[in-house]
Amino acid sequence: MSAFGGMCIAMKSWVPFATAAVLSGLLAACAAPLLAPDDRKNVCHVAVEEKFGSPTFHANVFSSSAGGLAGAGVGALYGLQGGVGAIFTVPIGAVIGAAGGTACAAAGLNHPNADADFEKFLHAADASSLKRALEADLNAPRAECGPARSDGSATAEPDSIIEIEKIDAGMKCLFGQQEYWIAVQWRTLEAKTRRQLNWTTTRYAQTSLRTVDDWFANPEQAAAEIEGVLAIVGRQMAAQLLSGNTMNRSSLH
Repeated sequence: MSAFGGMCIAMKSWVPFATAAVLSGLLAACAAPLLAPDDRKNVCHVAVEEKFGSPTFHANVFSSSAGGLAGAGVGALYGLQGGVGAIFTVPIGAVIGAAGGTACAAAGLNHPNADADFEKFLHAADASSLKRALEADLNAPRAECGPARSDGSATAEPDSIIEIEKIDAGMKCLFGQQEYWIAVQWRTLEAKTRRQLNWTTTRYAQTSLRTVDDWFANPEQAAAEIEGVLAIVGRQMAAQLLSGNTMNRSSLH
């Protein structure tokens, strides 16, 4: 597995972060292509606009001192979703959830500055690496766009615009390999009419090759890794936009 190995999810609507945490590990399927067949001709020359300002960090509630209680609450929620069997599953779910939450909270106490440090590394990374990778992949020569696309594409007027509305990021529990996620909310507009062609969120979960301790001990390498992950997300966004089939397995992290 590469240093930037991970999984992604594309969603037609935004999943709240609390829900994403509760549903960690739940498999889903992305339902439909992001572009209608007739709209594919409108993404031959794409410009990317960054509307988000800077990435936003979201702390992991399970890494706080209340992590054990939060874990118990999630376990109970799993049980309540069991319907008739809830009377049996709530106690088991609460115990498992509390154990996991307590372990996560304990790991968080061992890294009291982790949130502040991660946010600092996140802002030190060049978030434009996502834009560069996305534009490079979308504006590469493609048979469906014809030969005219290859000449003067850098200065020609774009036929579509991708607006990156938000970049959010957060960490999983602070033990073992460093794990974090990045979610990008974006949409595609036809340049002339400003007609919206799609709106979605792409989420990517990263497992670093370095341990949590090593990752935080090397700020420059951590920022460089985040920058590389942002570029991977950009390439994934391009692949999703151009794909005619998004029925791939996805995972919420």
